[in-house]
Formats: sequence, C-alpha cells, structure tokens
Amino acid sequence: MSEAYSNVIGGGLKLKGAGIKKKKKKKHSEITSSDDAVMSQLSEKDVAADAAARAAASSSTEPDESLGPRYTDTERRRMETVQRRKQEAAAAGKLKSHRDQVKDFNEYLGSLPEHYDLPKVSKGN
Repeated sequence: MSEAYSNVIGGGLKLKGAGIKKKKKKKHSEITSSDDAVMSQLSEKDVAADAAARAAASSSTEPDESLGPRYTDTERRRMETVQRRKQEAAAAGKLKSHRDQVKDFNEYLGSLPEHYDLPKVSKGN
C-alpha cells in the first residue's frame, strides 16, 4: 500500500500570497497627564452645554426629532407629503375601510371566469 502513495508530496498546502502580511496601523501616542486635566475641564463644560441643549430641545414644539429616529430633509418632506395626501383622500371619501376592500376583492374574484377555479376531482375524471 505504501507503493501507491510513493509519489505524493507531504506537507500543508501552499497558497498564493500567503507570505504577504498586512501592515498594522500605528497607534497614536498616549495622552499625557497634563492633557488629561485639560480634557476633564473641557468635558465638564461640554456636559453643562449638552444639558442646556437637551433642555432647549425638550421644550421645542417638535417632539418627533427628540424621540424618534433622525430623518434627512428629503425623507421628512416625503413623509409629510404622503401624510398630507392620505388626509386629502380621507377628506374626499376615497379611502376604504378594510371591510370594503375585502368586499370589493371578493366581488372581483366572483366575476372571474370559471376556468380559474380548481377542477373537481371524481371517479369519472
């Protein structure tokens, strides 16, 4: 049996480009203690400014922005347009309730020709 495998080369597979390694990114130098003190003072001022900004935002007339996701101007305008058109259709009486939609769909299905129906299966067929 060893004769059948005498021409086989042993070892792992050698893949193309396996010897190429990516260069690692350099880390920035660590912040010194004097920089830490400056950063802590700035962060305290930022916290106070953020609290004031949150208070102003909560008292604004648009609670959607503070509670919901942020939308781009285009998305917001489109949503407003869709909502306005829906309200106009409701005012004109063009919107149908679910019950009316189901009734219309059933009438449509009833008006289709019979070859769309499933054929009956019996002994004679």
